Amino acid sequence: MDNYSIDNMFEHKGKLTGLVKKQLLKAYRDLYIYLREERDQGRLPVSDGDYLSENELATNIYKNKYYLRDGGGELLETRPEDSFLRIAAFVAAVENDTEHRREWGETFYRDLYASHFLPGGRVMAGAGDLYRLKTMANCFATMIEGDDIESIYKSAYECARTYSFGGGIGVDMTPLRPRNSIVHNASDSSTGSVSFMELFSLTTGLIGQSGRRGALMISIDVKHPDVLDFIDVKKKPNWVTGQIIEQAKWSQKFSNEQIKTLEKLVAENTQVRFANTSVKVSDEFMQAVEEQNNYGVRPILLYRKLDRHLLKSAPQGPGRHYSVGIPSRDIKRYQLIKDFADLESLNNWLLEEHGVEVSGEALRDVNQRDVYGDFVVQLDSSDHDLALHFSGDFMLYYASEETGEIRHLVKARTIWNSFVESNYRSAEPGLMFWSHMTDQSPSNYVGRPIVTTNPCAEIPLEDGGACNLAALNLSRFVKSGFSEQAKIDWDELQAVASHVIRFLDNVVTWNQILNPLEKQRQAALETRRLGLGVMGIADMFYQLGIVYDSDEGVELIGQIMNFIANAAYSTSAQLASEKSSAEIFDYDSYVRNPFFQNALSPETQELIRDRGLRNIALLTIAPTGSISNIAIGFSSEEKNYIGVSGGIEPVFALYYIRRSESFDNRKFKIFHSTVQAYIDRQELGEKIAFTENSDELKTLLPDFFFRTAHEVTFSKRVEIQGICQRYVDHSISSTVNLPEDITPEVISSIYLEAWHHNLKGITIYRDGSRYPILSVDEEAGTKFQEACKKTYRISIGEDEEIDAHGDDVILLDDGTLTTVYHFMTRLQAEHN
Repeated sequence: MDNYSIDNMFEHKGKLTGLVKKQLLKAYRDLYIYLREERDQGRLPVSDGDYLSENELATNIYKNKYYLRDGGGELLETRPEDSFLRIAAFVAAVENDTEHRREWGETFYRDLYASHFLPGGRVMAGAGDLYRLKTMANCFATMIEGDDIESIYKSAYECARTYSFGGGIGVDMTPLRPRNSIVHNASDSSTGSVSFMELFSLTTGLIGQSGRRGALMISIDVKHPDVLDFIDVKKKPNWVTGQIIEQAKWSQKFSNEQIKTLEKLVAENTQVRFANTSVKVSDEFMQAVEEQNNYGVRPILLYRKLDRHLLKSAPQGPGRHYSVGIPSRDIKRYQLIKDFADLESLNNWLLEEHGVEVSGEALRDVNQRDVYGDFVVQLDSSDHDLALHFSGDFMLYYASEETGEIRHLVKARTIWNSFVESNYRSAEPGLMFWSHMTDQSPSNYVGRPIVTTNPCAEIPLEDGGACNLAALNLSRFVKSGFSEQAKIDWDELQAVASHVIRFLDNVVTWNQILNPLEKQRQAALETRRLGLGVMGIADMFYQLGIVYDSDEGVELIGQIMNFIANAAYSTSAQLASEKSSAEIFDYDSYVRNPFFQNALSPETQELIRDRGLRNIALLTIAPTGSISNIAIGFSSEEKNYIGVSGGIEPVFALYYIRRSESFDNRKFKIFHSTVQAYIDRQELGEKIAFTENSDELKTLLPDFFFRTAHEVTFSKRVEIQGICQRYVDHSISSTVNLPEDITPEVISSIYLEAWHHNLKGITIYRDGSRYPILSVDEEAGTKFQEACKKTYRISIGEDEEIDAHGDDVILLDDGTLTTVYHFMTRLQAEHN
């Protein structure tokens, strides 16, 4: 279509035009026409040929997700430049006057065209579309207000309305009473918090979004008595899965291995199908896991308790909502004094040091523990009390006026082992390190505490809060790439980071009108929360000749994230001076935030003190799935090389194989964009085509290209993410890829290491964990895959035997997790 087909849209009268003031719609139209004329006159850049250089994936993404369509579904845009024009004009239209609108409209267009940054998918698709009412925020969070049916279904409605505007949402189940607790209606007992997960999942699946569905995160706190049911909700067959599997067995048409595969497929497609799940774990819980790892379960651990307040009960009600503050021990207020092998040795020490002793009956009585699971010895003549428990003790807890107090004292590794096994099998649930998320959340210090995260877990949010996303494309900030003169253009990076903060702040201004719910529009006004991230860091390193996981690379990643954080916060302070601070910003309260104290330079802190802050929180690292596939990785005079690495990830794979029917079914290597740019620059194409394996490729390509996702150790991935997290006020979505035959205990160790590195969350994906790993080909699989097909007879205790497959997870006597395959492999090695 010609460039003027879109003009009819400005005459369209619909839901969106009924909400937006006429002056603002006129400002958008006038700016769009101005920018188009500037582009037509050659004063704004436009590609002479195909901007996407015939990249099939990128072309399909634009066509199916981002190009504007009219009311009948016909394309009004046919090239990325058209989308850039629409987005730039719409976002800049909220500037105060014509001069500033034109200035920033041109700036935004040039940055988008240069692929310096790309906004999140909701901005790409929704900005300037007057035919449809859409939010430009990617995701939200909603809080279930109370433990009652009205609150539950109100939240389900809020999810549905959010989906209808194109957003995703996070919901936390912690406020809901546990299974089998008292209810005062036709039922004798509650079905539990987990039973309502299906309501939210089905709601998500029902509401369409132009060929896609909404995204949902469901979380629960690890202290909730239903946490084990939550972990198992996608793992243990429910009645639907059970009925289908029983019918499959009755048919006698399936082998045992096929039944197992069918059960997994059915469960994945019927049990809370339309949701991601995550457990909110506290420092209290993680410390209990480590206690059990280090001491086993028998010793009694004695702590110096610096907080003298004895919390014996903490019911949910006015002033305490469990999504915000289910009780959790502040481990910084406890200091380990000593461990004791038995009660006698403990009492000998207590008598000698303090003249007190503890009875075994009292120590074993769960009702004499505080809400953290500690037996507290109060010392009148000391500046501290004593807290003691058996190693690994963890208190599951729920209390309210309606349910009374529910206490279950368990071992932390019972929960942990269930989580690790489920994560090993299905990559779910995930973990949110909730204590660190809460402590580091800027909004918590100005009266807007976080309640859960968005569906990809990179943004912890308050009730009604939203994330407005964009990512700097670091690959585009290298001068003289692939040469000895290659270097980062720090001045341009600072300038564009500043541009994107203004861009996203303008998106928030629009979302004060476009967000689906009143509380979401109010949250946008109060916090003006942004989500500036990055992508293409691996491509930047390729051009600089730096190995992703080298000491030099790790140091540079930290330097880049520090630089961006201070550029972003400085810009927000300048915007506050120009346009006013966020409505709830209070300097004296805000400066108590550890991120402000530790991540921002003295100069940036001083600027915020003097000018205020436009946005309460600004930074994240989102997955950038679609936009990283349409961004320019490298540009030459001949073509744009499309596609960059996502977030802070290494490149997933150097190349993939594609079979072409046009060339006698010949197989071709399709290389990652910046790798292909290097191959073309060095004229290596013909030699590369005849290589048959990685060893041959390594004779032609530099070593730094080969540090892909499966080559970088998980310890280095955790270290890199930990360094980045220092300079990100929200969270980070990043995936550690593991081979299929990794042991479950390795997954356990990665999460523990992530906690020690002060991460707010991390995703672990073991190959084959989400879909059946058994091959349908006749060719033999790996040793691990072959073991998964076999059934082993295993002794449990002295008298019991069970049948198990090779990938079934088992608990060893030393308390660690392994699989039948790994156990048998170890036995065979010991025998040989």
